[in-house]
Amino acid sequence: MDLEERAKLLNSLNKMMTERADMQARLDASLKEFSSRLFNALEQVLAEMAAAGIPGVGKTRRLVHPAGKGHEGLQVFIEDWSIIFVPLSGFARPNPVDEARIPPYQFKELCARIAVFLTDDPAGQAFYDFILFQDRSWFAWGYGWPKQQSDIESTNFEALALELVESFIKDIYVTWHVREDTSLAQVLDVKQRAYSYGLPGEETR
Repeated sequence: MDLEERAKLLNSLNKMMTERADMQARLDASLKEFSSRLFNALEQVLAEMAAAGIPGVGKTRRLVHPAGKGHEGLQVFIEDWSIIFVPLSGFARPNPVDEARIPPYQFKELCARIAVFLTDDPAGQAFYDFILFQDRSWFAWGYGWPKQQSDIESTNFEALALELVESFIKDIYVTWHVREDTSLAQVLDVKQRAYSYGLPGEETR
């Protein structure tokens, strides 16, 4: 490789990495805006529910993201369960295995994500996702409640938050464990309950 070829390659790499850094900066800004507006709306909806005397609604809690970068999560308490929204600090392509109704070309683009958990167990897995694309459109997917609006600017976050809370309350259910899944350690543990939480399609036997 001569000096001219080396210079061209370095210039090409510089262009590629600069474009990627700009793309990630735009995604990060969109993620912060979307998270802030969604969390504010959820806090408002839950505060209104509590003020109206609707039972089973706890106070929300903001969580400092360990990865920093100015991100924070939100924890929502409804009856005995905890729902945690966590913006992911990195960017990746959506996984086609999730079978989300995303246009095929967007599976090839870097995007931002908010993962939602129905537990505060560190080993718990996300059951719902918000995906933000480079054109500022977004997609929400999980437990049979897909939701998509054209872009962040046109989104009514107050309506979105209310619909999301309704879907959680309506679709989350509690069920007894069967006898062989009920251990003495569990029933004596003050952190455990006599039942587990479930979502549509996750019925226990």
